[in-house]
Amino acid sequence: MITVGYSTREHNPQFIEYLKKSSGFKKIEVIEKINNGEKSLSEVYNEILAESTTDIVVLCHDDIYFDTSSWFHKIRTHFEKSDFGILGVAGTTNMSETGRWWETNRRKDMIGIVNHESEGKKWTSKYSDDLGKSIRQTVIVDGLFIAVSKSRIKHNFDEEFKGFHFYDIAFCFKNHLDGVKVGVITNIRITHKSIGQTNEQWEENREFFVQKYKDNLPNKIPFDPNRRLKVLLSCISFRNFTGSELYVFELAKSLIKLNCSVTVLSQIGGPVTDMAKKLGIKCVSFENAPGFKLGDGQWGMNTPEGFKPSVPNSLYRISEVDYDIIHFQHKPVAERILNMYPELDKICSIHSEVISLEDPVMDPTIKKYIAIRPEIKEHMVNKFEIPEEMIDIIYNPVDNEKFKSKNTSEENYVLFVGTIDYLRKETILELIEYTREIGKELWLVGENNGNYLENILLEDHVKHFPSTWKVEDLILKSYETAGIQLGRTTIESWMCGKSSWIYKVDSNGFIISKEKHDPPSDIEKYHTMNVAQQIKNEYLKILS
Repeated sequence: MITVGYSTREHNPQFIEYLKKSSGFKKIEVIEKINNGEKSLSEVYNEILAESTTDIVVLCHDDIYFDTSSWFHKIRTHFEKSDFGILGVAGTTNMSETGRWWETNRRKDMIGIVNHESEGKKWTSKYSDDLGKSIRQTVIVDGLFIAVSKSRIKHNFDEEFKGFHFYDIAFCFKNHLDGVKVGVITNIRITHKSIGQTNEQWEENREFFVQKYKDNLPNKIPFDPNRRLKVLLSCISFRNFTGSELYVFELAKSLIKLNCSVTVLSQIGGPVTDMAKKLGIKCVSFENAPGFKLGDGQWGMNTPEGFKPSVPNSLYRISEVDYDIIHFQHKPVAERILNMYPELDKICSIHSEVISLEDPVMDPTIKKYIAIRPEIKEHMVNKFEIPEEMIDIIYNPVDNEKFKSKNTSEENYVLFVGTIDYLRKETILELIEYTREIGKELWLVGENNGNYLENILLEDHVKHFPSTWKVEDLILKSYETAGIQLGRTTIESWMCGKSSWIYKVDSNGFIISKEKHDPPSDIEKYHTMNVAQQIKNEYLKILS
């Protein structure tokens, strides 16, 4: 059996009948308490708990209705298959020192989904994703719906709290502190036909609660390292086969294998986006957002009066809000994301020490920086005075299943892979001379950024090809490869058993040095899954 109890100002036989019918269970006990303010809600609910003849008791407001049919069966299943003592439909994993559970400064701490109906309007408060059949442990649940297992709770409602406020917070919190598991479910949907209001009595009870539990506030449920992480990755473009785009692609692909849910947010999508979607990676691009367009470096809307820049929070409409952590690349996108999600913890990968868009963004929510090679870390420490302990060196992730040594016939060319722009000009000119001297062709593979090749006098032994996904075939057949800094092409070449020239250049593209490197003995540190596991470990450190 089940007991449903509620407080009301006058007898309501229709509501009693509705509760019995909607529960989907014939043996239901309804306890209606007529109360016009003579007793506090804590007193009334304690009476219901004492009078009930069942272990499972649902305490609810008298102005709700269930959007889920046969809801009792779901309640019973949750209690049978878990050790939770208190369940609700909305709550928080982080109880603030103010006592206002909905005022957590971290949106992802709020859990649950509640429908509302008032003054002819209907809307949904979606505090989190749908949990399905699972339960998220919380510190408290909201009092519009509280399901209790009497045998598992350790405290009844605290009758020191007068009136109709904070009875729920105090009840849940006291039980939580003594080890009773409190949680939120979303497979029961409820519509609340009123809007919660604060008044003088509410404020008095809040102050009393804060004073009573000051030694226990704030209070947060520890992060569960075994649950599926929700990660938002970002980059400027997710269109071409360039270094940073493939970094995000390989990382996202591997994080999914490590039980993460991954969304990639970019300014523009393309072929890489299409590949990612086929692997279960959710992709969102600003360019496809309804009504939005890029204009002079800003996002906004086309209106009859012209282009109007968007307000920071307007981008909530194109993406989810309850990620666990945000991992971004590139300063322009990072700055937008800081406005979109000011409350979430973040981690930032830096891909270059010579490109301004790779300058690190400073913000208290950035808990860790990742430099993809030692020179970048040195640059961040010396120029931006970022503490060394905030920077980890984690190299580019490269798919070691795709890039591996094979017996192939060697072709007569040196391979250079990378976007053709001012940073590569001097290197390409040097490679043109070098390949002429050794009697080899030079194959340039990469996007011709702004027709930059027009600024380079190409010789007959030089060929240019657009970016390609199948670059491993070109690497395997090359005489040797060349790349800027310790970039992706060099690592891919090593995995294929090839030597590679590493050109170090300054911010103007002028060559500082060049060295030829054979594959290192510790090549496994670049393997995709190894890199992804290192990065996931950083996520977990931050979240815990």
